[in-house]
This record gives sequence, C-alpha cells and structure tokens, in this order.
Amino acid sequence: MKKLTSILALFITLGVCAQEKGAISGKIMDLEIENEPMLLANVQIKGGSKATQTNFHGNFELKDIPVGQHTLIVSYAGYEKLEIPVQVEKDKIAEVNGGLSQKTLFGSDMAITKTIQKEFTRGPSLR
Repeated sequence: MKKLTSILALFITLGVCAQEKGAISGKIMDLEIENEPMLLANVQIKGGSKATQTNFHGNFELKDIPVGQHTLIVSYAGYEKLEIPVQVEKDKIAEVNGGLSQKTLFGSDMAITKTIQKEFTRGPSLR
C-alpha cells in the first residue's frame, strides 16, 4: 500500500510540475542596410527573464516559454526598439521575423553645450 501511495504521489507531483511550454524563433534584419541580418541584437520577453541574442545570420531561439500571449522586445544600440506580440502554443515553435531601423535625432531633442573658459590670475611671484 505504501508503494502505491508513493507512486501515486510521484505522478501527481510530475503532473503539477509539468507546464505547457513552447518556443519562439525567428530572424531580425537591419532595415537600414538592405535587410542584412542583425548580428548580436538583443531579444527578450517583456517582463520576463528569458533573453538571447541573434547569431551571425540574424537568427534567434527562445526555448521553454510558457504557453500564452507574450511580447518580444528586440533592441540594438543606435536602433529603435521593436516590440512584437507573439502567441506561444504547447510543443510548437512560434515563428517571428522583424527588422530594426536606426534612431533618428531631431533638433529639439539634441542638447547643445558650450565650453566656457575661465581666466585664472596668478598670485604674487615668490622671487
């Protein structure tokens, strides 16, 4: 009887621990350079700890993602951040493709600084 109870408890524990998960993969392109692959772009799930970077071909993959609606955040220094909604299904790979554009600067957003030189007077000479 103890063995049966232990086995039953094991199956219940495994059933509770086993979550429905899927994966997300895709390709990120550089929209400024004729859709060339983005090397080392950051790809992460918004509000989560899962993150990766694109490879030499702009490809990425995130595994063991809980089933449901998620938002991917794709970023790269000097480029606009991209948010992509994605639906993850059990035991499937959601395919996501996107492109990044360079950030644009407008005159009103730029800070203009001026260098001010001060003249220092010398104290009395010790001759």
